[in-house]
Amino acid sequence: MIQGRTILPTLLITTSRKTSNRVRSFARDLWTVLPESERFNRGGMGLTELAARVGQSGASAALIISMWKGNPGILTFTSSTGEDLVTIKIESAQLRREVKPSRKTRLVGTAGVFIKSGSGDKTKELAEVLAEFLNLDIFTIADPVDAQIDENWSMIWLEEQPSGKILWTHYHSTEAVEIGPRIRVTSIRRNC
Repeated sequence: MIQGRTILPTLLITTSRKTSNRVRSFARDLWTVLPESERFNRGGMGLTELAARVGQSGASAALIISMWKGNPGILTFTSSTGEDLVTIKIESAQLRREVKPSRKTRLVGTAGVFIKSGSGDKTKELAEVLAEFLNLDIFTIADPVDAQIDENWSMIWLEEQPSGKILWTHYHSTEAVEIGPRIRVTSIRRNC
């Protein structure tokens, strides 16, 4: 509660029913760098119950993290009707402690989705997906240090890699220091 007003989450973050400790840690890391989100343990909750929770929370969608060989492998945005809206396949995900082990600062919000200038259509599509579900603006800059944000915010940083994959990571806004998690995206598929 802030000044008598309830703040509704923009996104619910959870895992698939079959999960691992690493996937749960990854979900916690995403929740930490996306303060507008809400994380919960799914347990035995089916898709119908999950959809109902999205509707009751007022969130735009649920982000379900599925496991592949013990690691995060697929991120699925699911609506309040239980429909899969967007599926993102990831090649790898480094946890925050693996990217910046000593960073423990409490973040107040997410400043926006920042795309490295010169990025292609695939990177822009991922930016649009994240901006839509998190209710954020998109900015194109050359380097995270160019953002010049004075508050204690996280920044979503997207950068196209020479391999054709997309680097999705998070930076601390005032120091322009990468805080993770660091995700390598291989494909994005809109289902609607």
